[in-house]
Amino acid sequence: MDKYEYSRDEFKNYLRINFDEDNQTIDAFWHGAEEYICTQVSTKATPERLAKYDMFPVAVKLLATLWYETKIPVPQSGTVKANTSEIPFGVTALIYSIQSRFFNDPKFDEYQDSGVEDSSKPR
Repeated sequence: MDKYEYSRDEFKNYLRINFDEDNQTIDAFWHGAEEYICTQVSTKATPERLAKYDMFPVAVKLLATLWYETKIPVPQSGTVKANTSEIPFGVTALIYSIQSRFFNDPKFDEYQDSGVEDSSKPR
């Protein structure tokens, strides 16, 4: 993959939206999905670092779409428990795959700049 770049127009086309009133909401859901996936992968993951994995934009698109399409709040009561915070399995599976590739990347060093000494490295 060359360079990962968010395009609101491409995402709106994917959502089949032809109006501009939701632009701010669409951007917020996209960037929120990026942030969520990054925090699930690693504290050191950023969209720029994950961009080399083809699965990253797919996961972001799926999650942002879910959030956009279900943005109507669902009231919960004692008898009805709406599971509004669960991430779909497909997105979760993609996140696990991205996480695995990220941690197995030879350029990744979880101890770098963390202040924690890697006990597996000789002193």
